[in-house]
Amino acid sequence: MLLLPRTEYCGVMIMKKWIKERYLIPLGVWFVIYMALFLYLEIYEPEEVHLIACGMDHRIPYIQAFIYPYLSWFPYLGVCAYLAIRNLEEKDYKKIIFILTSGMNVFLMISYVWPTGLNLREGIQYDTAVLSGHLMQFVQTVDTPKSVFPSMHVYVTLVFQYTLEMQTDRLPAPGIWMGRFLAVSIILSTMFTKQHSVLDVLGAVLMFGMLAGACACSCVRTKRLQSRENC
Repeated sequence: MLLLPRTEYCGVMIMKKWIKERYLIPLGVWFVIYMALFLYLEIYEPEEVHLIACGMDHRIPYIQAFIYPYLSWFPYLGVCAYLAIRNLEEKDYKKIIFILTSGMNVFLMISYVWPTGLNLREGIQYDTAVLSGHLMQFVQTVDTPKSVFPSMHVYVTLVFQYTLEMQTDRLPAPGIWMGRFLAVSIILSTMFTKQHSVLDVLGAVLMFGMLAGACACSCVRTKRLQSRENC
């Protein structure tokens, strides 16, 4: 019988525990379905597309160097997800899962019922003499300006930064501030790269506030009911 070293055995057991207690398999199934529906919206041609734009969009300059914080979204999410799985208490973890999946599902519904798009990228010239220009051109080639409201880049960033704010008693202060800096940089990058309108960003902030607020009110109501029952 093949025996694993103690450190590897502990790692396997922790992973099995996370898979079971952190609902990683149901989340994985949901994410596959979500991505399938999102890709459908990418190739789906609606009869009418509502262009999202406001006056502020034309005052914000295009700065291709912001592609770096824009792409930092992926490692940022990876680190935040790992810390949330490892550190969050069950009730906080369930709250985050509800806020994350509910908002992303609402986004799919909005994108299907009210298709949105952007024309902010027209006239952009990529400076391919530098890496940022190549990266910017690649991103905007594969990421079509469709289904933009509310911005999921911004919404998911807010949700994952929320998980870090829940761990201020467990994570070093510099790490929390680094997360805040990255979150702000990522949100700004969506506008400076012309990936999203200011309205997309505001829509994401509003949706996050509504769902997080609803969860907070529900928790307060539950605590009041429990205190009354204990009296």
